[in-house]
Amino acid sequence: MSNFRQFQNVSSILSSIATLDGTEAVFPRWRDQLEGVLGMQNTLDIFKGTLTCPKEDSKLDASAIRSADFSKGYNPKEIAADWDSLLDLACHTIWLTLSDPLSQQYQKVKPASRLYSTIINAYEKNTRARWMRLHEAFWNACHDPNEPIALWIGHVQVAVDDLMTVNKLPTNCQIADRLVQGLDSSWSNVRDAIVYTANEMSLDDVVGAMEAPEVSLNGNKSNDLASASAAYTKRVACANCGRRGHRSSECPKPKNFGKTKAGAASVIKLGGYESGSEDNEEEFHVVYE
Repeated sequence: MSNFRQFQNVSSILSSIATLDGTEAVFPRWRDQLEGVLGMQNTLDIFKGTLTCPKEDSKLDASAIRSADFSKGYNPKEIAADWDSLLDLACHTIWLTLSDPLSQQYQKVKPASRLYSTIINAYEKNTRARWMRLHEAFWNACHDPNEPIALWIGHVQVAVDDLMTVNKLPTNCQIADRLVQGLDSSWSNVRDAIVYTANEMSLDDVVGAMEAPEVSLNGNKSNDLASASAAYTKRVACANCGRRGHRSSECPKPKNFGKTKAGAASVIKLGGYESGSEDNEEEFHVVYE
């Protein structure tokens, strides 16, 4: 099998490669597109370092071999001069995809495999740092009680979308956790109604339960948190006596009156359900607490 390969001119498609300009968002596209172009150019194995420079046979005149077989293409597996030529070609192709500042920064970095690994390492370190910042922003997000609850839900969704850019998408369970845990203390009735329900809730159920307090029982919108909390309190049943309208901590009956009601001690596991689970709405009307 011949070791000769033809060089493919890729100058016409270089403009389709995203220019690496120092921003982390561009890097994944740049890497994928560059590898595709170098594969078409027949320099990808040299570029990645999988094809190393051959050792020249001192008995052979490499220049004579090169001139004799020029019409067949390049033979980087056996001829060092051909390997060097394709190596330079790969380096120049990479430089053409960099912004001017980055091109100058990496101009003296050779061979192509070292140039590539140097860029990759720099951006992967930046990506890890960015992931840590986005991860912290997601888990430390806090609800502003002076804003509509939809803005809090949207804020968490934006944080989720940001994590998607570094391929660190939280699960639906984790998103539900953040929505509930990040609620302001003034929304404790809503939070407790979600957390202490006897049934596991999907992410959609959690979002719906959080939006419900801003809609009064007659269907009119209300931003009165006190009214919303009161509406939720009506759905809470005491785990001590089983009556609605108050919690076990406020129960006038003796502790353990009538034993614990079935299901009263159950707590939602906001980390162990699937986003596609469906629950009957009637199951959420009473929460024992």
